[in-house]
Amino acid sequence: MESTESYDFSTPETISEGESIESMESYDFSTPVVSEEEAESGYMNDGTELPDEFIVNRNENTNSLLRSPATTGTEKWTKESTTRKISDGFIAWHPGWSEYQYNISDYYFSNDSISFSVSIGYGYFSISVDKAGSSGQSIKADPKKWTRPGVYGNVDVTKYNVKKYNVAGIYIGSTTKYISKASSTYVKSRNK
Repeated sequence: MESTESYDFSTPETISEGESIESMESYDFSTPVVSEEEAESGYMNDGTELPDEFIVNRNENTNSLLRSPATTGTEKWTKESTTRKISDGFIAWHPGWSEYQYNISDYYFSNDSISFSVSIGYGYFSISVDKAGSSGQSIKADPKKWTRPGVYGNVDVTKYNVKKYNVAGIYIGSTTKYISKASSTYVKSRNK
C-alpha cells in the first residue's frame, strides 16, 4: 500500500537562519582515516608520524552485540601541541633485569627485541629494546657499584583535541587526549 502523505525534510524551525548543526557531513573527507591502534600508539602502521588531523572510525572492529553509543561513531583528532617531557634521559628500567646487580662489568643483549609498556603520567606507550641475553651486544657497567640497565632517550607528549560524533554523524562532545611516544632510545647501565 502506497502512502500519499508528503513529508517535510527541511531544517526544523527551532534552528534560526544561518545557524548550523555541526556534523561530520560538514568536513572535508580527504582527511586521512587511521585505526584506533595507530591513534593510541602515536604512529602509523608503517612507522611514520600521525598526520596533524585525522579521523578514527570506531564503528569498525566492534562486535555488533556489544555496540553502544560510547563505543561506536567517529572521532576527529586535531593536534594541538607536542611537548618534549624527557630529553636524552632515563625513561624506564630494562625489563630483562628486575633488580640491581653487583660485580657486573658488562650486560649482554641478544639480537631479538622485546616491547614493553611505560607511563610517565600521560598514559602508557610502548618501547622496543633488545632482549637480555648471554652473548651478543653488550654495555659496560662499573663492577664496584650496584648497577642495572636502564632505557634512555626522548619522550614527546602530543596533545589532541578529539571531537566525537555518533553513528549518524552528529557531534556529541569533545575531549582532550595525550599520546606519548619514545624516540632515539638506547640502553645503558645506571648506578644505584
